[in-house]
Amino acid sequence: MQMKIQKYILPVFVSSNLIGQNPSELFPETRFGFTHSTSTSMCFQSNLLKPELSNEYPKPNSNKKITETQYGFGIGLFLWMPLNDGIVFKPKIEGVFSNTCTRQNQHVFATSFDLNISHGFVIALKKPDENGVIYMARNMSCYLTSKQPYLVIGPKINLKKYDKGYLNKGFENEMAFGFFIGYGINYIFQGKNFAPEICYHLGSTSQNQINDVNKRTHTITFSLNFF
Repeated sequence: MQMKIQKYILPVFVSSNLIGQNPSELFPETRFGFTHSTSTSMCFQSNLLKPELSNEYPKPNSNKKITETQYGFGIGLFLWMPLNDGIVFKPKIEGVFSNTCTRQNQHVFATSFDLNISHGFVIALKKPDENGVIYMARNMSCYLTSKQPYLVIGPKINLKKYDKGYLNKGFENEMAFGFFIGYGINYIFQGKNFAPEICYHLGSTSQNQINDVNKRTHTITFSLNFF
C-alpha cells in the first residue's frame, strides 16, 4: 500500500498599514477662532492748502503734524479656511473700544465703539515643519510643537460710533474703507493653534475731514489669535 503525498500551496496574504502624518494636519482645516487685539492710530497734517473751516469744524492747529490720535483694544471672531497648501482665507469681525483725541486749537476728546470687518488672505512664507519639535515635560510626557510664518493682506471696513458728547460738538459717526497688511506666525501646541500678528492698516473716509480733504488714518495693531 502506497501513500500518495500531495503538495498544496496555501496563499498567505501579508498586509501592513503605513501610518503617516500629513503636513497639512499640523495646521488645521476650517476652524473658528478668537482674537484679542490692541491698536494705536494717527492722522497726519495734510501738506495741501488749509482753507478756513466753519465754526462747526474748527481749524486744526497748523503747528502740529499729528492732528488725531486713537488708542483702543478689541475682541472678535474669525474663520480660518485653507484654500490650498499655501493660502488661507481669513474673514474676521471685531469690536473695538477706543479713546480719540482730535488735536485742534482746543483738543477734543471722545470715546467710540468700532466695528471692523475684514477679509484677509494668509500667504504662507514656507512649508510647515512636517516633524515639528518634540519636547518633554516635567512629568515625562512628550508634546509636539511646530510653526509657520505668514503674510496677511486684504480689504477692511471700519464703522465708528462716537459718544453723544462728541456728536453734539458737530462731529459725525464714520465709515472708513481701507486695506491692511501684516506678518504673523502660526504655532501649534498639543493640537491647538496660536498665531500672534502685527498689522498696518490704512483707512480713508470723507467724514470729519481734516483740512477739507479726506481723512486718512494710519493704524498699527498687535493681535493674538487662538483657534
